[in-house]
Order: sequence, then C-alpha cells, then structure tokens
Amino acid sequence: MSKKLIRDYEHTDFTSLEDLLLVMAKNVEDSLLMAGAEPGKDYTILDCYKLASPFALEVFRKNENTVFSVSWPSYKDMD
Repeated sequence: MSKKLIRDYEHTDFTSLEDLLLVMAKNVEDSLLMAGAEPGKDYTILDCYKLASPFALEVFRKNENTVFSVSWPSYKDMD
C-alpha cells in the first residue's frame, strides 16, 4: 500500500469540529486507498477534506456539544 497523505493520530475529540474533520478525511483516504487510488496522483489531502466536509458538517449541525476553535499564527514569528 502507498504511503498515506494524512498522518495517523492517537487521540481525537469528537466534540471538536477540527478533530471531526480530520477523522472524516482520514476515513475518506482509507476508502480511496482500498479502492486502489494512489496518494498524490489520484487525490490530495484537500480532496479528502472536501469529500469529508459535508459529512462532518452534518454531524456538527446535529450535535450541540460540538465546538470549534479559532486561532491565528503569531505574525511576530514570521519575521
């Protein structure tokens, strides 16, 4: 099997939108690999997230315990 584009994770929090998207994207990638797709040739990480987004957003919409966080990079570190 080819090297996966989305790295493995140890812990996730299904009440977090970020983690929910990661898990869904990872599931999409696993399905693509089982179907014979080649990472980087047949799909990208962005493809996995685009395919996973409708499912993750539906779960997010139905679960009032799901939260999301917002953060920005520290611009002082970019100098």
